[in-house]
Amino acid sequence: MSNELKVLEKLATARLHIKANSLKKDGRNAFSNYDYFTPELVGKLVNDACIEANLICLFSLKKDEHGYYGEIITTDLETGERITTEMRTERPTIKATNETQQMGGMQTYTKRYALMSLFDIEDNSIDFDSQDNTKQSKPQNVQQPQSNEELPWLNETSKEYAGAVEKIKAGKSSIAALRKFFKISKAIEEKIKLATNG
Repeated sequence: MSNELKVLEKLATARLHIKANSLKKDGRNAFSNYDYFTPELVGKLVNDACIEANLICLFSLKKDEHGYYGEIITTDLETGERITTEMRTERPTIKATNETQQMGGMQTYTKRYALMSLFDIEDNSIDFDSQDNTKQSKPQNVQQPQSNEELPWLNETSKEYAGAVEKIKAGKSSIAALRKFFKISKAIEEKIKLATNG
């Protein structure tokens, strides 16, 4: 067996270790009424699985001519052989933050989803076909995200976006209120304003 295949074999072992556990999402998005895996939980799941499989993963945020991307180097601690995986990302524009905070938010978000992809940690709450976010009851006693870094991006193609536009049109929400639950880029903010005549 080649050394690269050995790393992949160990990665498969790590994935099985994660799936053998009862995974319970520990974050809650009150606006769109779904649970999600926080960066802390993803980090713990991956760390425990890497210890079990004798692997180590090192994450780096990088930039090339195409933009920013996250890189994970997964190394077999027995042989030193490694595989490299990448995930493209974008730098957010978040009001009331400086460039360093925005970079930190991008790193946290990208690392979480890059690790979830590599270790096959499935989060169907971000599957747009998994729920109808335009009709929601008022959530009861839910814990809102503690920091902006944990918030998901509001994407124009998502049902969350469509629901947000409808709520603003109906006078039941605002862009300021949306920022408590989503990261919103300037481009998306402008599209919301156009769609709602705001």
